[in-house]
Amino acid sequence: MLLEESLRRQQELSSLLYEMASSCMDDVQLRSVAIKLKTLYTSNFRHNYSQFFPMIVEMSQEGNDYSLEYLSTNLEAVRAMVEESYLKDEKEFTTLYRPLSKLSDHINLEIGRYSYYSQNEQKVLDLERKNLMLQTELRNATTALEKAQEKVSTMQTELISVLSIFAAIVLAFSGSISFLGNALSGMTQVTVFKSAFFVLLCGFVIMNLIFLMMYIVGKITGRSIYARCKTEKCTCGKDGSPACNGLKRLRKRLPYIYWINVMLIILMIVDIILWCCNINFWLLPL
Repeated sequence: MLLEESLRRQQELSSLLYEMASSCMDDVQLRSVAIKLKTLYTSNFRHNYSQFFPMIVEMSQEGNDYSLEYLSTNLEAVRAMVEESYLKDEKEFTTLYRPLSKLSDHINLEIGRYSYYSQNEQKVLDLERKNLMLQTELRNATTALEKAQEKVSTMQTELISVLSIFAAIVLAFSGSISFLGNALSGMTQVTVFKSAFFVLLCGFVIMNLIFLMMYIVGKITGRSIYARCKTEKCTCGKDGSPACNGLKRLRKRLPYIYWINVMLIILMIVDIILWCCNINFWLLPL
């Protein structure tokens, strides 16, 4: 057989195999396929075995209308039809029996080889996926370890700083109380309004000094002493800017400091007014 004729028949065989892989055929279609194969396998035509594997790979790809199950089922059905005719000594498909048996064996062999190849490929993909997961976990563990080491290295310094500031707070508070007591004991001849103003002023200074030290402790330890708001850094306004002014933001985020200072300032103002107006509601010595 000439080479051109062999290539033409091989192309027709490929087209016929693609047709068999596109749907599950009925008996009429199977008989039509058998007749076409009988026409192809004449004049000592032999199919090209090396072209089957690329064809099987293409049929198995996602996104097309082909199925290896259809191909295998239809091919076995045609083979059974031809074999039945051959065993009954019918002359219609006598010459097709042996070539079709070889074709079926070769196709099934390539399907099996592709299945084995696909399983190995899937195993390789699974191993690569596990390898990536392990690498990610290793990087995360390394990062966590580095952060833990940094935290441990700075923990001693933070503890010393916090304890020092708390000691300063205690000393400042106790010293202020002692100073206030000594000052009041020496102010027996001073008017009650002057004494009250002095006490309020000392309370104002001590309260804000203690708050300042607590703020420093919060900065060192990375903890916030602010009350909750819509955003952590007051970026709830347009373009990330604060929606509140300074005093309003202070009242929302530090209400205890704000209201204590407001009360102390109001009391000092009232005390000054009473002192200046010489108003004595309690009949105390002026």
